[in-house]
Amino acid sequence: MSDGEVQAAGGSGRDAESAGWSPAGRRPTGSDAAGFDPAAQGWHPDPYGDFVAHIGPLWRRVDGPEELIAVQIAPQHLTRGGAAAAGLLLALFDHAVGVASYRVAGEQAMLATIQLNCQFLREARCGDFVVCRIAVAGMDTTEIVLTGDCRVDGAPILVGSGIIKRGRAGARDRRAAARAPDADAPGATGAAVSGSIAGSDGTR
Repeated sequence: MSDGEVQAAGGSGRDAESAGWSPAGRRPTGSDAAGFDPAAQGWHPDPYGDFVAHIGPLWRRVDGPEELIAVQIAPQHLTRGGAAAAGLLLALFDHAVGVASYRVAGEQAMLATIQLNCQFLREARCGDFVVCRIAVAGMDTTEIVLTGDCRVDGAPILVGSGIIKRGRAGARDRRAAARAPDADAPGATGAAVSGSIAGSDGTR
């Protein structure tokens, strides 16, 4: 990440803190960590399954036009040194980037991460409640550029940026049809759907 990207991402995080975001990332410590209840603080379980279901449980909270994504660091998230694994924080950041991208592109959009630039500022420990906030820095018909950070108790532990590739309209439907059981069998639903959908350029 360039110095400019780090400064931009860190700056957006400082603005968020001055706007009163710090309580969302309150860090439970000591005996408080075992009894910390994200739901009581307005957080809801993240609804996504697949890969992210294995790194959580993740939590989500709507804050104005944004959705915050969070995870409470548990023993299974730790390295031998007792810190949260870098891969966990990268996965959290990537998921938050995806959530923000779908929010602006629409849930039916076909999106893929093509670039992440992240810098770790300090470690997170067991019991820490890590909150990730992402902002859209720019977008066009082919890409979405985002910046953001992850924080514990209002202090940034990671800053980063990402680029999301936007696919063609209808691509999600065609891929779903291709994955359908017996999609290639004559008369199968998947084969019929796949053959009947044409792209905007006339291709099928």
